[in-house]
Amino acid sequence: MQDTRSGDRSLGMDVTRAAACAMVVLLHISAGNFYSFGPFWVPADIYDSLSRVAVPIFFMLSGALLLWRDEPILPFYRKRVLRVVLPLIFWTCVYVYMFGDRSVPIIDSVTHYLTVPYGHLWYFYAALGLYLSAPYLGKILRASTDTEIRVFLALWFFVACGLNQFRNLHATSWDPTTIFGAQMFSGYLGYFVIGAYLARNRPVTSTAGRWYCILTFLASSTATAYLTYLYSMHIGKPSELFFVFQAPLVAVAAVAAFAFFTSITSLPRPLATPVKLISDCSLGIYCLHPMIILFYLNHTHVGDNFHITWLRVPVLWAAIFGSTTVVIYVARKVRLIRRVA
Repeated sequence: MQDTRSGDRSLGMDVTRAAACAMVVLLHISAGNFYSFGPFWVPADIYDSLSRVAVPIFFMLSGALLLWRDEPILPFYRKRVLRVVLPLIFWTCVYVYMFGDRSVPIIDSVTHYLTVPYGHLWYFYAALGLYLSAPYLGKILRASTDTEIRVFLALWFFVACGLNQFRNLHATSWDPTTIFGAQMFSGYLGYFVIGAYLARNRPVTSTAGRWYCILTFLASSTATAYLTYLYSMHIGKPSELFFVFQAPLVAVAAVAAFAFFTSITSLPRPLATPVKLISDCSLGIYCLHPMIILFYLNHTHVGDNFHITWLRVPVLWAAIFGSTTVVIYVARKVRLIRRVA
């Protein structure tokens, strides 16, 4: 998640960041019921499919805010890389201290998890690579026409999403990226570029356009859930094959959601204030929420008594997202913690 304290602030970006933040919490709550069949599995499949776009949206936000900047490279690195490295070190230490193996010296554990990401902190490693590429990638984009950017994105979608989905379905030992030397069209780089492209071209400016984005998002997410159901039933166990962040349907849903959220230019004041607060707290919410999920599941048992299976995840989400936001909001009042939360 791109830090909002950068001076490039708009309501659309705040809405997008807050929505992605809410979705990533929903994603991790849903995942707790996804890995074994049971009464909560189908709702988990649906909620998980609807929230899969969260991480791609974060990458698109970073691209939208960074790739059009023309700054000297060293000042750029000094400002942006620290915004990734400091939270990474801080939260790695927190999670190792709270949940690490106490038989291993904490220094050794921290050193290990700074080279092997601790759970959801993998995002910071991916973001760091994109941030390091941003000054160079930005120069390429600023010198490219819209047509050239669209061709790049088409190639990325074909290689990173299409061929990758084929590989996962039919040829797991086949690595098209390596075979064809197509590393430039792999990974999350495409989301980075899509964010920049959409930020400059603003494709959605009308009510009809927003409805088109909503329907595209819902159709793609529904198709993801349905294919996940069919494939999981076929192989006899839950499968995330259609859930990967570079799956074609996830990519389409993410672009539609990003275009919709960034098109929002006004909100009623009662909504605008909490949206900006959540946007400011998004870094800390992302980092802290798995710990709050564990607390609720292990100590409060919120949602355990719900007989309506579709309500369990939303109730847990409301409690966990609200609690995490409050904790981070208070923590950010402490000056030393503000930079990592």
